[in-house]
Amino acid sequence: MNNIPTADISAKKHSDAAAQPLQSTSYATQRSFILQRLREHPHSTLELRALGICSPAPRINELRNQGYVIETTRRHEYDSAGVVHSIAVYTLLTDTHKHND
Repeated sequence: MNNIPTADISAKKHSDAAAQPLQSTSYATQRSFILQRLREHPHSTLELRALGICSPAPRINELRNQGYVIETTRRHEYDSAGVVHSIAVYTLLTDTHKHND
């Protein structure tokens, strides 16, 4: 199994059953949705995709450009086909953005 230690593979999933579906796919809506989720707990790329964000990385970069401090770490996760990947995990470190005035 790709010689990845079992401890590195994330088996724990957070419950996002209460998450409301995206009202639209606009970038602003996606950024707002990601912020709501990150305020609850860190989320991985695959978790955000499962919630309707097809490309989380660009939205995370846009939030960073707005001044939010979001840390990226990596963990191993299985995708829907059962293949293990090294996946980005996003953690919101500051809950307010800086104004670039």
